[in-house]
Amino acid sequence: MANIVVFGASGQAGREVVAVAKARGHDVTGVGRDPGVQAAAEVAAGHDVAVSAVADLARDPAEFYTEAATALVASGVGRIVVVGIYPLLETAPGVRVVDAPDFPAEHRPFCLGHAAGVEVLARSTADWVVLSPAGLFGGEDRGGYRIGPPDPADQLTYGDFALAVVDEIERPKHHRTQIGIASM
Repeated sequence: MANIVVFGASGQAGREVVAVAKARGHDVTGVGRDPGVQAAAEVAAGHDVAVSAVADLARDPAEFYTEAATALVASGVGRIVVVGIYPLLETAPGVRVVDAPDFPAEHRPFCLGHAAGVEVLARSTADWVVLSPAGLFGGEDRGGYRIGPPDPADQLTYGDFALAVVDEIERPKHHRTQIGIASM
C-alpha cells in the first residue's frame, strides 16, 4: 500500500480522495489548509505520493500554483497527482479550452495560474500527472469514470473522480501529462 499525503483534504475533491484511499488500505495524511510552501515540502517528503487538491482564491493564482508545484517537486515525493481544471484540457492538439476567443476573460487569470503550476511540473524531472474534471463537476456518483478528451456536456462526480485519482496512484498509467476525467 502507498503512503499518500493529500493537500486540500478538507475540500470536496480532497475529502473524497482521502476516503477512497483509506478504504483501499493506503496510509493517508490529510492536510486541510495550506501549511505554507516550506512546510508543504517538508510534509510531503517521505511519502510515496502527494495529491494536490488545493486552491487559495485570496492569492494571485500564478504565484500560488507556481509555489505549490515548486514545493511538491522540492519534496522529492515519488509521484505527484494534481487536481486540474477543465479549461486547461486540449480540444485539439495544442488548443486548450482557455485559449478560445470566447473564453470568459474574468476566468483566464485563475486558469493561467493553474497552467503556471503545470509548467513548473513539466520543467522538473518529477513523475506527475494532472487529472482534470471534464465538463460539470458534481452530482451523484455513477460508480465509474472514463478518460478522454473534454466535452462541456460531460459530468464528473467527486466520488468518481476520487476513484480515478486512487486508481492512478495504484496503477500509474499516465506520466508527465494532463488528462480529462468524466463519469461513466
